Amino acid sequence: MERLIGAIRLTTSRKQYSSKGFASVIVAMVLSSVISSSASASLTDTSSDASSSTNVWAAPVDKTFNLYEMTPTLYRSGLPNGEGLPLLLRLQVRTVVSFIKEDDAAWLGDAQVKHVNIPLHADRVDDAEVLRVLRVVQSAQNEGPVMMHCKHGRNRTGLMAAMYRVVVQGWRKEDALKEMQYGGYGSLEELADATRYVEKADVAQLRLAMARGECNTTRFSTCYMRNWLTQF
Repeated sequence: MERLIGAIRLTTSRKQYSSKGFASVIVAMVLSSVISSSASASLTDTSSDASSSTNVWAAPVDKTFNLYEMTPTLYRSGLPNGEGLPLLLRLQVRTVVSFIKEDDAAWLGDAQVKHVNIPLHADRVDDAEVLRVLRVVQSAQNEGPVMMHCKHGRNRTGLMAAMYRVVVQGWRKEDALKEMQYGGYGSLEELADATRYVEKADVAQLRLAMARGECNTTRFSTCYMRNWLTQF
């Protein structure tokens, strides 16, 4: 009888200990999870703040044609005229990328500046066009400063400038949008088409396509078909 009572006490004691131990483990796990989540959030916030604080908005160079310096080798603007050419030559611009139909040769004249024409419509820009522009701009900077422009330096240029910030320079989409909308290039209404594209853009897919040298973020596109046909 005494043995039975002792066994019951031992079992009860073990159960109580086991329950307490189990409860302790659960509490420890919850606390660990909370601490881990807080640390993660803290790191994320710090990283975001640091990223934002190091993003320098484009600086105005000549507002008569909306010319801004994005980096020491990249400028954005509206359509220059012959009077703007001396300034661009002083800035040692070597390549001009245009998003309008008009030929830049009209104002470039005999200047030793390469010009690339990629006509765009901001209300229907697609990923393939963005990738093409980013590659042209990135590659051309190996030869010297580049200037990209549309007619007014707002919608089309604003869109490509924002995507360059995000895809090439690694800015957060929110930061690129703030610069585009409040950097002095135009009103929110004038930038509506560019804003829509940037907000919906799949940045991860665009970066992946850039890294892989792909012409689009989806293989169901005309650029892949053209590339395929050229093999025959």
